[in-house]
Amino acid sequence: MNSEDFNREFIAAKDSAYRYAITLLHDRHAAEDAVQDLYEKLWRRRILIRATGFRPLVMTSMRNMCLDRLRSQRRGGMRLDIAAADKRTSVAEYDAVENVELHTLVRRLVEALPQREREVMHLRDMEGMDIEQIAGITGSTEQSVRMALSRARCRVREGLLNIMNHGL
Repeated sequence: MNSEDFNREFIAAKDSAYRYAITLLHDRHAAEDAVQDLYEKLWRRRILIRATGFRPLVMTSMRNMCLDRLRSQRRGGMRLDIAAADKRTSVAEYDAVENVELHTLVRRLVEALPQREREVMHLRDMEGMDIEQIAGITGSTEQSVRMALSRARCRVREGLLNIMNHGL
């Protein structure tokens, strides 16, 4: 792969990788650093990279890099502060207060999901990847991806219904 092909392919996959990193790291600045580090690593190995299957390669590499960072933070005694990360990862402002509140509720419910379910839900619903690609990225079977996605959606739906019906 030459440098022009590499840049074109990486730019096409960069935004997806960034959103995926935010989902895993809960920190916008750490996600930016992870994308930059990934670009540097892939750039050094661009001669060995094929143009086909570039996006799954980027997403799998981003997942592995983020998980490595989370592990090193845990070993170092650092804790992820989701509330502080929530403030740093500001979303576009909505005109209606109700939309902002609903978006915040859904995001908190998704963040409360187990990591695997949160990850699968992000890749499917936010990145629009198909089940086969997600299975390849996460290193699991298509059936387990479908099951995790179903569980994640059910938990978010039930959480919203409980909050809406009971005001919890």
